[in-house]
Amino acid sequence: MTYASILPPASTKLEKALEQAAAGLLDFAAPIRDVWSPVACPAGHLPWLAWGLAISHWKTSWSLARKREAVADAIPYHRRKGSRSAVEEVLARYHPAFQIVEWYQANPPREPHTFEVRAPASEIPASFLTSALADEIIADVAVAKPASAHFDFVQALEAQATLFMAAGGFAGGMHRADYQAQHDASRDWSLVLQTEIGEPVLTEDGLDYLETH
Repeated sequence: MTYASILPPASTKLEKALEQAAAGLLDFAAPIRDVWSPVACPAGHLPWLAWGLAISHWKTSWSLARKREAVADAIPYHRRKGSRSAVEEVLARYHPAFQIVEWYQANPPREPHTFEVRAPASEIPASFLTSALADEIIADVAVAKPASAHFDFVQALEAQATLFMAAGGFAGGMHRADYQAQHDASRDWSLVLQTEIGEPVLTEDGLDYLETH
């Protein structure tokens, strides 16, 4: 195999021969290609390749296969960043129950260009969603979301109640009584002195009522 020469035109045949021999021994082309390949890159070089491809969501705890998958998807992921689908993709890596509520879907509506990331407590328990994991999710969503959008991370507790309707009755009876009013003509009460509250005033001996005349 003949390698392209980098020597000046006035080089001797010996210099050119030595150049070709050295180029064959120091063929850097193949190793450099491997370093930039998601499949062939040595495992120890993958973090540097991830850094070179600006993978912000890199995790050292991933398996080797997951790391190679992230490197292979780096450029397509950069094309998806800044969209709702990119945020959904990030959340799905953690738990399928995470929800995105846009500003116009909230009740009452939020400010435009805002959204909520909701973690339903009934599906995502507190034992799973630790404070450290929540910080990690927030950091990943901040990278994936549109640059102009702002969001809140909310652990939502939803309460549901069931209304039961019941009817009851009791046994009883009804009695009808008829009463008649009788006019008392034994005394003209309009002539009896009365107190401010309408009570009749008794005489000193208490045996009769005082009258107005």
